[in-house]
Amino acid sequence: MTSHMAADPSPDDPEQRVAARLGELRRARGLTLTTLAEWTGISAAHLSRMEKGERQPSIGSLFQLARAYGVSVGELVGDERPHEHRVVRGAGAPVHEGPDGPYATMAGLGPRSALEAVRLELTADHPQRSAVHSGEEWLYVVRGEITARVGATEIALGAGDALHFDASARHSLWSRGGPATVIIVSVAPPSAGPPHGRVPAGS
Repeated sequence: MTSHMAADPSPDDPEQRVAARLGELRRARGLTLTTLAEWTGISAAHLSRMEKGERQPSIGSLFQLARAYGVSVGELVGDERPHEHRVVRGAGAPVHEGPDGPYATMAGLGPRSALEAVRLELTADHPQRSAVHSGEEWLYVVRGEITARVGATEIALGAGDALHFDASARHSLWSRGGPATVIIVSVAPPSAGPPHGRVPAGS
């Protein structure tokens, strides 16, 4: 998997397109940053920085925002997708740079899709980040070795290993060093509807 190059401020830069897309989706749904923060648990200040392109969303934030907006992660970051199926050719998948490492969306059929999957490259120089979100998460180690922490439990995983857990437990992943590690992360929502189907109290 090829790492994305440093950010380019031009309109053609993928990370700037992601930032613009985040703002477009929020405004199209008539949401304030405060309301979106209540739905996702991401601070309004951090949401604002992501929309300005000053910060890139983590994988956990992408899952939360996609669910809040009722779109797939692929649609959230502006990747093209057909309506009834999606084929991702490994070498040709658009790669985005995020705080967790370079990632590519590998699934997503839009609002009706209950399955999300991304391919993520973890390197030792990326900081350890934790996430909490609703639903279930499943990950598969394609290459390398990682440590996963779910709640208070740390689990060592190598190539060919998989882990399935309740994503409402605080969790984090990090590379155990050596060559860049590649994993597939898949998330399925809870049985209840997405947050965009609710009206927050006080609205």
